[in-house]
Order: sequence, then structure tokens, then C-alpha cells
Amino acid sequence: MSIPHKILEYPESIDFGVIEGKGMFRRIDDKIYLKSYASFLKSDIYFGGGAILLAFGFLYFAEETTHYILPILLILGGGFWVFYGLYAKKNYKIFELNRLEGTVTYPDRFFRPPLKGKFKELKAVISVSGNIDGYVDTEYLKFVNTFKPRKIDLLYTFYRDEPRREWSFMVWYMDKNRPLPPGNTFDPYRQQDFERRKALGFPKPLYPSNIPTPEATPEQQAERKRIGGW
Repeated sequence: MSIPHKILEYPESIDFGVIEGKGMFRRIDDKIYLKSYASFLKSDIYFGGGAILLAFGFLYFAEETTHYILPILLILGGGFWVFYGLYAKKNYKIFELNRLEGTVTYPDRFFRPPLKGKFKELKAVISVSGNIDGYVDTEYLKFVNTFKPRKIDLLYTFYRDEPRREWSFMVWYMDKNRPLPPGNTFDPYRQQDFERRKALGFPKPLYPSNIPTPEATPEQQAERKRIGGW
């Protein structure tokens, strides 16, 4: 199911600090929202190494050569994931929202450089997995490969559990005509973002919203309404 560029519901508040160069969140302010997925490469190394160890275990107990097929496949597959985890470029594994330029950057598959383009052109969908009883189990937010389409391509999975809230955050953050999304993390930047939008005459929002997005204070809200009319 494709989803529109619209603030569908109230997103989760961002209330944590960001230490530059450490952790998954590398930068969050009024201009850039940047996450690094480089730490996932370690998991690929462990996954591949585990597959190789499992393969040698199978080989040790194998009684016939016909039982070698699975261990060989595990060694080949595990070797690939170890190689990938060791040699994939960490600076390729990023997710970046550029609020002022209106661009989004996200990882491509394997060793390819990240994909980048206009956020307004990004196609996102919510896919649903079912359980054995036929009921909806988990929803996922996925990105269609919009900026470098291929004949055969898997959708890139970004979020699960609450995909509408995650997408609503992205749309809200990328609407540079609205105030910053909720959360203490954005508080140090709210005033300068307000002044930037005020200098432009409080232009109308870029994307629609199902919920109100007022300014941080009643006084700022009154000023926006007086100048911008919304």
C-alpha cells in the first residue's frame, strides 16, 4: 500500500542527546537528520562467521559425501557475509534527511553507493505480513527504489511496528515550512528555525497534515498566523 507525503499521525517525540561520530544517530538539528547503519556490518560478520562454523560442524559429522552440499553452501554464503561486513564502505550505510535542500539519502544494496534524490519524489509503501491464521502480523515501512530504478529490485525495509508514525516524522521534518517535530532534541534549534521561516513570511506547508502543527509557544503561533495566515 503506497502512502502519501502527509503527516498521518503524531510521531514519536525525539528526546535524546546526540554525540557526534558515535552511535547510530550522528546529527539531529534544524538542517540535517543523519543516522548511520554501519554498526550493522558487524552483525553481518558474526552472522557469516556463525554460518561457517556451523558448516564445519556439519562436515565433521557428515558420513557421506552427499551430505557435503549444505556445508558447502553455508561456507560460501557465510564467506560472502564476512567479506561484505569487512569491506563494505561504512560511509555508504547512512540515512540522511536534508530539511532545507529537501533531499533524502539512504543505503542501496550491498556495495553500491547510497541513493539520493528529492524527498517529494520518494515513493514509500507499507507492506503487511500475515501470520498462519491469516491475520495481519507486522507492518513495514519500505522505500521503492525511486532514484535508480531497476527491472528487478527488492524494496528497502526501513521501519517496522509503527511505520505510519515513522513516516509522519519524516514528512513533518522535511516540511521546512512547518516548525520542527516534537522532542527535546530539537529545542535548541526551534528559535532559529522560527526566525528563518519568519524572514520568508511563513510560507504555507509543503505537505498536508492530519494533525495540527503549531509553533512552540502561543506567541509564536499568533505571529505566524498574523504574518503567514495559517
